[in-house]
Amino acid sequence: MAKPLMVSLGEETFSFNLSEVERGDIYGSRKRVPMDAAGMPCTRASISQDGRVLVASGMSAQGYFDERGHMVSRSSLVGVGADGAVVENKPSTLGIPQNLRGPVDPSAVLDLELLSVYLLEPMQTEGPLLAGLKAGDIFECDFNYTASLEVERCFMLANETGCFALVGKPLSISWIQEGASYAVPIDSDETQASEDLDFEML
Repeated sequence: MAKPLMVSLGEETFSFNLSEVERGDIYGSRKRVPMDAAGMPCTRASISQDGRVLVASGMSAQGYFDERGHMVSRSSLVGVGADGAVVENKPSTLGIPQNLRGPVDPSAVLDLELLSVYLLEPMQTEGPLLAGLKAGDIFECDFNYTASLEVERCFMLANETGCFALVGKPLSISWIQEGASYAVPIDSDETQASEDLDFEML
């Protein structure tokens, strides 16, 4: 079982067991199973480009290779930012108290690129955080289910069904002012080509 989500609000620390909410948990799911002439389930497979090898499930995998064709282990890989600098791996936040921020404005949730939803089961039965969530307050904190190169954002909220954590990455949206005009650069090569076009040839 995964470590609990631990958060701090003021002087108190609260812990939650969490379980991911899948789309099928909300809407249900269906599965189509192809059958052969004898009524047996079919197994999916692929065929190699040369037509000589039938690749069934479990026979293929992904890997990283250097310029000499040698396989590179995942443990030796490092993250690199846009500036070319090495990015350190950020550890999981589970089991480590994270400082809560808030209550935050509900509109902040709309600026989140939602990646995961977790159902939270509080280990405490009362406290200011639980009271605030039940009253409709929303809190945020840093979140990493597993170690990764980026720290995600977690919004904690509640409704009549229970407490939830919405996890994702903040979006940065640039709005265009109404009525603003922008000059579109014209490629000189395209301009020259259009000038040389002879419509009599059409």
